[in-house]
Amino acid sequence: MKTLITSLASIAILSSSLQSCASTSSVANKITIESGEIPPDMKSEDFTLIGVLKERGSYDKYVKIAFANYTGKYVLATESEIINKYSDTNKYRYIMDYERETASLTVAGTSKSQTVPGKRYFILDRKTDKEYQRKTWSSFYAKEMQAYLKAIEAVKN
Repeated sequence: MKTLITSLASIAILSSSLQSCASTSSVANKITIESGEIPPDMKSEDFTLIGVLKERGSYDKYVKIAFANYTGKYVLATESEIINKYSDTNKYRYIMDYERETASLTVAGTSKSQTVPGKRYFILDRKTDKEYQRKTWSSFYAKEMQAYLKAIEAVKN
């Protein structure tokens, strides 16, 4: 029985990993102004996007990698730097950040459940104080960041 549960858990993890391999471009194509996930003014405005660093090396590493491939203007900053150094909302109007979310999964045929953490990314328009949230959240946050940044680039072009 223990082998069966281990096998089922392994299959579940493998299938979710394979689903995460969905093309970043195919995910980015679904993130649009019309879907409410990108501020409309990003299309015509010249802006510098702020990527939020959390001062956790493991997470910040992925933020730096994702933004290194972004072709728009950006700065990476901690929350205190945003307040103290990047307070000009005319120049630094938009912030890309996330909210933590979790889901509880139950292994079929058992009463065991597992909590899966994830992140829902959003763009904060600091002038209007409006959040433009992703419709979905994911535990594959590096891919989520890359897709969101590609979608922003597509809106600009």
